[in-house]
Amino acid sequence: MNRAMGSLLISSMLGLKVQDNAEFGAEIIRKVRERGGLSRVELARELGVAASTIGRHVDALVAGQYFTETVEPTREAGRPPTRLRPNAGRGCFLGVDFHSSHLYATAVDFAQQSITQRSYPIHGESGVELVLDEIAGALEDMKSAIAMPVLAVGLATPGRVDAGRGVALSYSRVPGFEDLPLAAKMEQAVGAPTFIENNIRLMALAERWFGVARGCHELICLGVRVGITAGIVRNGQLSTGHRGLGGEIRGVNCPVFNAEKGEWSWTPDSTIGKNACIPGMLERYRELSGWNTEMGSFLNAVEAGDEHAIIAMREAASLHGWLITQMAQVTDPEMVVLSGPLTKLGSLYLDVVKAASAQFISEHYPQVPIHLSELGEFAGAIGAAGLALERWRPADMG
Repeated sequence: MNRAMGSLLISSMLGLKVQDNAEFGAEIIRKVRERGGLSRVELARELGVAASTIGRHVDALVAGQYFTETVEPTREAGRPPTRLRPNAGRGCFLGVDFHSSHLYATAVDFAQQSITQRSYPIHGESGVELVLDEIAGALEDMKSAIAMPVLAVGLATPGRVDAGRGVALSYSRVPGFEDLPLAAKMEQAVGAPTFIENNIRLMALAERWFGVARGCHELICLGVRVGITAGIVRNGQLSTGHRGLGGEIRGVNCPVFNAEKGEWSWTPDSTIGKNACIPGMLERYRELSGWNTEMGSFLNAVEAGDEHAIIAMREAASLHGWLITQMAQVTDPEMVVLSGPLTKLGSLYLDVVKAASAQFISEHYPQVPIHLSELGEFAGAIGAAGLALERWRPADMG
């Protein structure tokens, strides 16, 4: 579905009750966010509805202080354009990303500008009840640091989730973290609508709303951390699939690249989850060097020219390149963004991924643009804030 068809579909779905529909108000806000500001005429054209209909809704949104409306200077003759822009002071969105030992939190205002970012320790080994208290405490601390209302909260949740029900299904690194109504518990704690989604998937939303892929409607974000998952944006929406398993690529059978010999091979038990994530890469380094190491030391070893570290990195990065080409030929994205600790290596990592990807392009599909995320360790939290601003609805619109 192209963007024009999508706009017509939105307007037709909402047209029966467009006068008092919060969904339509949210879609207006979404369009203004995407374009960085629109006039009323441009907005009506984007959504495929009458200017009078847009006018009524925009008047309500301006009255509710969701938008500012300013006349912008121009060199052209005639009446200068009046632009709608999100009002930064209307409220904020909180985003939290966590795993078994750490939590990252961010707050963005209504105009998508960062207010503050903080990190907190998590004691996952002590069980789910303590972790829930620590998440709630971090949210309360963030609320206290912000002098504006919290409109909604997003949680970038590790493991499998049922986003529709707001339930964390399983996360093996925290005892008891199963079938947990996480959204409801945190909504009660923070007093604002709360939404959850898989943490690595939300990195795709982070890139779409705040990162190098800002404004992209077709996007793949490959998140490589302790696990490896792909976040996929289709027609401007996070695509999660029929059972919420879209982008769960860990079990995909894959080839193996031997960087010492420069050879690819294939074995039945080779999977993306085993060979292309951080634990697999560190295990390969241990096999080559005889040393156990953590990610920070491994990255330092790559930058210092450690032969074994470079081999382990190149083998994992080559698999990322292979995977990107396979996925891109199915979804046809505008770009692919790589996220996770390996991005700290810059071109040392990116050049290997691009070179491997180029080996597998076909005559039917060219190589897709590949970029590194620039959002750092807060990418998941920023994506969670993006989830909150996407799912939030202006309740006073009816």
